[in-house]
Amino acid sequence: MPRVPRPGVHDALLHAARDEFSRRGVDRARVEDIALRAGISKGAFYLHFRTKEDAFREIVQRLLGALHDHAERRQEVEDRISREEAAGPAPLARRLDAESAIDAELLDLLWRNRQILAALDGSGGQPCGELVADFRGGMRALVSSRILQRQRAGQLRPDVDPGVVADVVVGAHEGLARRMAAMKEKPDLAAWARSLLVVLYEGIVDRAGVPAAPRRRPRPARASV
Repeated sequence: MPRVPRPGVHDALLHAARDEFSRRGVDRARVEDIALRAGISKGAFYLHFRTKEDAFREIVQRLLGALHDHAERRQEVEDRISREEAAGPAPLARRLDAESAIDAELLDLLWRNRQILAALDGSGGQPCGELVADFRGGMRALVSSRILQRQRAGQLRPDVDPGVVADVVVGAHEGLARRMAAMKEKPDLAAWARSLLVVLYEGIVDRAGVPAAPRRRPRPARASV
């Protein structure tokens, strides 16, 4: 009679696998260490996964699912801001505040999963290369379509290629995730999120139609004594 997996063991194995992959990478992680960390036998591991790569793939799939859910929440924030702006002119600073807050949540998600993302980089994209490539393409298409939509609404400059903006946005977040992997202390993610948005909006906002964010005046230099 075939053995039946115990309830809860699957998630315990995924948690243990995350720790091992974070510490050792996919190539060096061992099934026996994952099983030991989860408190089960090596044989029981194979009731849930054929290989350690299968476990890693499920971890990555769950992370990509969380990133997709965040993208949907960000769209809701953008739509709410656009409805508010349609009711009357609003300063760009208001949009920056709202968008940087939701983007900081994205960076926090990347921070909590930075070692898994580093392991993904270290594995040369395997065993999840196609999965990640499809996700990246979907995110690029989503950002590009949102930029085009706002261009048609007169909110953004019409002379900027939406695909190029999407490449910048997706590439910037991938770069920040790689930067996080080498950090031991959590940075000011809210400041990171706002900085990226300021750089983007300085380049793509149609200044003729959208009020600019207020700029801080430089403090006067103190006279030397």
